[in-house]
Amino acid sequence: MPIFPGTSKNLDNDDFTKIEIVNNNLEEGMECFNHWLSIQDGENKSNEDGSRKIQLILKVFEKEKNKLLLHDNLKNLDIKVVFTDGVPFCAFCQIYDCAHTGFAICVKQNIDG
Repeated sequence: MPIFPGTSKNLDNDDFTKIEIVNNNLEEGMECFNHWLSIQDGENKSNEDGSRKIQLILKVFEKEKNKLLLHDNLKNLDIKVVFTDGVPFCAFCQIYDCAHTGFAICVKQNIDG
């Protein structure tokens, strides 16, 4: 199926489609984490430019301070998520259950696990 009428580029030819945050909920953050992790693990060898298709990327994880710094590629912002008593809080969205906190929960579980 063509992306735009009159073009020959098809979405079906893309091996690893872009995951976009639409509803800004925990589940979408978890999907972004799985997408990011699969590229980090090298499962996407066919797409050398896979990092551009990832919406969220882990930049820094400070385990002692319970802080993460994520980069949101669509917003082009670095976003801080802080864990207090095990509960993540997104400094950008100012809520506890956005996609950024979902991504952060997965990172923390993967590192602490």
